[in-house]
Amino acid sequence: MRLFIAIQLPREIKEFLAELTSFKSTIDGVNIVQKENFHITLKFLGEVEEKIIPDLISTLKSLSSEFSNFTLKITTPGVFPDKIKPRVIWIGTENTETLRRLAERIDEETASLGFQREERQFKSHITLARVKNHRNGKYFFEKILKKFSENSFNFQFEVKEFVLMKSTLTAKGSIYSVLERFPLLK
Repeated sequence: MRLFIAIQLPREIKEFLAELTSFKSTIDGVNIVQKENFHITLKFLGEVEEKIIPDLISTLKSLSSEFSNFTLKITTPGVFPDKIKPRVIWIGTENTETLRRLAERIDEETASLGFQREERQFKSHITLARVKNHRNGKYFFEKILKKFSENSFNFQFEVKEFVLMKSTLTAKGSIYSVLERFPLLK
């Protein structure tokens, strides 16, 4: 089972991001994330054996009690790895201390269950599109920046939980479903 741990987004933010990425025609070599799949990944786990899932859920339930609700603000668009050859187009969030600590604690606790530690520093973002054609990716990113600058955009939301998500790969793209919710302390 392919799993990851994430923060889900409120409907109004998903609506805005879907509008931001909607263009009259598709752009070859740029795969836009479907509105229902927008999220902030805290930890990608990959393929997980079903026998490990109860321990994973128990660990995450315990960890969630260490954190209170917190506010996240959506910031500006960006790309990985760079603007010359973009592979991922995203929109950022403030990398608050609480969010950074949450991702760090999840990484620590999942490592104790045998999952690989993250080598890169956590960079909070919402993936908007994945790029196969760099030239078209640059064009798409420029369109996103232009659209973003034309909108008054000041979204923030309260994070009240994180979720364990299952990712099912299909011919039409990934389908995400929630396996478990982990409420934070109020």
